[in-house]
Amino acid sequence: MKITAQEEYGLRCLLQLAKNGVENGVTVKEIAQKEGLSPAYVEKLLRHLNQAGLTQSVRGTKGGYHLTRKPEEISLGSVVRALGKVPSTQEICDRFTGNLTSCVHINDCCVRSAWASLTRVMENFLDGIFLSDLLGAEKGFKI
Repeated sequence: MKITAQEEYGLRCLLQLAKNGVENGVTVKEIAQKEGLSPAYVEKLLRHLNQAGLTQSVRGTKGGYHLTRKPEEISLGSVVRALGKVPSTQEICDRFTGNLTSCVHINDCCVRSAWASLTRVMENFLDGIFLSDLLGAEKGFKI
């Protein structure tokens, strides 16, 4: 699985919001300064996260961006799906067809089950980690 810059930085933006609590707004400028990103890029990331229902923008003195749910309710999987995606078995198989339009092993594939298992493991892992798990000290996760 390839982690894109958009997924990494989007997750970091969400963690900045999580650190401040659901009710406290954080401005684009504050997030950009803390993460070493441009305000325009942070705005783009937050727009994607807003469209996915993970954040919302609030105007006013307590304005800024907020999480729409508690950090323990937002999974890493939902973040990855909002900003990118976990490749499906079908996408993996469709990508590697050689010089043909479809794989020569479409009806008798010895590796498709491995890709399907890997995809399930990745999705289960990502869906089992929440923003609240990522706050605080660095720790390892069991697979």
